[in-house]
Amino acid sequence: MNLPTIAVDLDDTLNNFTEVLQRTEWVRDDTHALSEEVFQDYLAKVRAGSPGEGGLLSTAYSFFRYKIHQECYRRAEARPDGIAFLRWLRQHNWRIVICTQRDLRRAQDCTRRWLRDHEIPFDHLFMAGNKIVFCRLWGIAHLVDNDGFNITHGEAHGVSVYYPAGASSPAPTAKLAPHAARAFQTFDQIIPWIQG
Repeated sequence: MNLPTIAVDLDDTLNNFTEVLQRTEWVRDDTHALSEEVFQDYLAKVRAGSPGEGGLLSTAYSFFRYKIHQECYRRAEARPDGIAFLRWLRQHNWRIVICTQRDLRRAQDCTRRWLRDHEIPFDHLFMAGNKIVFCRLWGIAHLVDNDGFNITHGEAHGVSVYYPAGASSPAPTAKLAPHAARAFQTFDQIIPWIQG
């Protein structure tokens, strides 16, 4: 039997990652092995979303960024309506793919723990840089995600994209290219869209 399948993003879609990153009072301690000046500089870069500089895979900054993100993953609060939506999907025999840009080579255990602790049902957990390509390869017609690229390009590649409207959106829709993605205030708005 071919189950209907949906891919759902985690950070700033199913949780409040950026809010946690921005509002948390990060304090330098000896485990950071950084001066206060470098700590504050790195923290400002992480909050601004900087991936780092240079071609090196591992740097002091990338390790710092990983540690801060790891703590945000742990502290992030799940959207209650998102949990209810995923449970509705499970009850209605949908295959649920959690699709994230997190580096699951490092964050697999904490991500699975967070999903389990919030009693969020899912069938698969994958890391994907380009979620449109991922969905096309897996034959997934529906993607819930807040990334501007996916919002703008999903429909052109046969993927219906639904994104949270408001503060968690990466860019106001006025700044995005014309698109067919649908904004939602609450996850239950998606149900009639995926049934149609």
